[in-house]
Amino acid sequence: MKAKYSGIDNQNKVYTDCSECKKGGNGDSSCSKVKKPKQGMCFRGELLDKFEVIE
Repeated sequence: MKAKYSGIDNQNKVYTDCSECKKGGNGDSSCSKVKKPKQGMCFRGELLDKFEVIE
């Protein structure tokens, strides 16, 4: 499934929305408690296994 809120910025860096991250609120919540999209993101996160980034 394509990630809806995560993607690649204009400098070719992958960013992960907290709602789609393994460490976010829909994962194990070890980093962020954010469950709703567009409320946080970072460049260190890992997408949940069900998502993929399509360029």
